[in-house]
Amino acid sequence: MRQPVATRGFSLPPPRAVPVTTWLCGIILAVSLLAKIFESKTGVGADLLRFDVAAVLSLELWRLVTYPLVECTAFGLLFGLFFFYLIASWFETSFGSRDLLRFFVISSLGAAGLAIPLSFLVNLIMPFYDPGVSEGPDAAFDAMLVAFAVSMPNATIMFGFVLPMRARSVVYALLGLALIFGIMNGAAAFSITLGGMIMGYLLASGNWRPQRLLNKLKLRRARRRGHGFYVVPPKHETYH
Repeated sequence: MRQPVATRGFSLPPPRAVPVTTWLCGIILAVSLLAKIFESKTGVGADLLRFDVAAVLSLELWRLVTYPLVECTAFGLLFGLFFFYLIASWFETSFGSRDLLRFFVISSLGAAGLAIPLSFLVNLIMPFYDPGVSEGPDAAFDAMLVAFAVSMPNATIMFGFVLPMRARSVVYALLGLALIFGIMNGAAAFSITLGGMIMGYLLASGNWRPQRLLNKLKLRRARRRGHGFYVVPPKHETYH
């Protein structure tokens, strides 16, 4: 992912300024409404489009593609679209329309793929149940939030529109809230949240490329071995 251009942070730009964000929100709205209408008429609809680990393992593979485009509740649809528009518009103005579309597709698919093994791991070690079910652009939202934190870790976000927090702290806060909700309610879709955040980090940092990760590890080892040696003396003119 290329470096961001000058950005104004989170805002609500006009739809014509962020065409891909606007189109994605429109598609999510249309698919969600049509799925519910079809469901009310036939009894089959939105439930067949959302992500479900058990269903995907039964080879209902279309769910990997359709789940970020459907919301099954009015509350989830309205708030999901608002927050998605907020962060996706930042991403589009910072990185460009093509990168936003690519990031949305790859992060959604990758988060779902990671959520399959993660759901079993979460159910094994966490004190709550992960149903392995998800819907809407939440995974892409989590990925973009992590991308924002990687790009500008010290940027300030009004968490809940009230509390100013650093971008990196907001990521930790959301993970903490997901854990709290899971413990208090006995269940939470924690695996898809983790999957989205992992994809955001990998795509924003470039560490999904094995060669780049190996180069970083080699660089760290080289720095440790050469610690204290300077070809050019530091400003305080001491050698060590």
